[in-house]
Amino acid sequence: MDTDRWWSTWAPLWERIEDRHFGTLTTDSLIGYIKPKVLVVGAGLGLIVRHLAGKNIGAVGLDINPEMVRMAKEKYGVDIIEGDAGELPFTDKSFNTVIISSGVVDYGADGARIISFVDEASRVCSDGGAVLAAFYKLPRKIERIYRRIGVIDKKSIYHMDRIFTIDVVSAKNPLLCVPYIRKWTGKFFIRILFEWMWIGMTLHISGLIAERDWMRDNISYAESIGIRREDLVACVPDALPYRARSDIQKLFEGIRVEYSEIIEFEDCTVVVIET
Repeated sequence: MDTDRWWSTWAPLWERIEDRHFGTLTTDSLIGYIKPKVLVVGAGLGLIVRHLAGKNIGAVGLDINPEMVRMAKEKYGVDIIEGDAGELPFTDKSFNTVIISSGVVDYGADGARIISFVDEASRVCSDGGAVLAAFYKLPRKIERIYRRIGVIDKKSIYHMDRIFTIDVVSAKNPLLCVPYIRKWTGKFFIRILFEWMWIGMTLHISGLIAERDWMRDNISYAESIGIRREDLVACVPDALPYRARSDIQKLFEGIRVEYSEIIEFEDCTVVVIET
């Protein structure tokens, strides 16, 4: 997965997206764990760094993508450090809190890489501090629909590119989505047809229409600033691990990393690791 291409292509839109997973509301809910000085790994355009600064909590941001770093400085005057979460450019015990934003640990399927992220965060965090590692999360109703239609498959792999396929095809005729869903899920045609009709009747209740409109609005904005829809879709990951709470527990047990608790929020799941 070429995440660098993804982040670079979507960077001009990131201010419209970065509050959706480990956003400001979740940050406020975790304020009891957050002690200055704070390191935000995967800082993007610096939303959480700026939010904490507004609460007089000193924070440093780090991001691996140079385009994110450039735009954070250009748009918000925030000096984000360019660096790798697996090789943090800081001395031991430099911070009292390390926030690992969603899009860092959760996008990695490689256990060794995840261990390196957590180990590095723990190294630069002082004794008595906390590492807060976030995993992205979809609204429950939308997650259930995505599992029904194969956007999230039976192995809990999130095929983000399929969202765009469904959007394009359904705009022509919703029934044209049925062959795609059959291919993705392996379900019988009649079952898919009934489930797809049910989804259509509950679109407003599930929030799927709002999600679709939000996505279309972002694409329209991108096109207005010269970024083609084709380029946005081409770099979207086709396979990401989607981890529920139980999956996260198994992950940390498997890599033998101790944690104190797992907290679920609307926009993400956060693992609290006390140092």
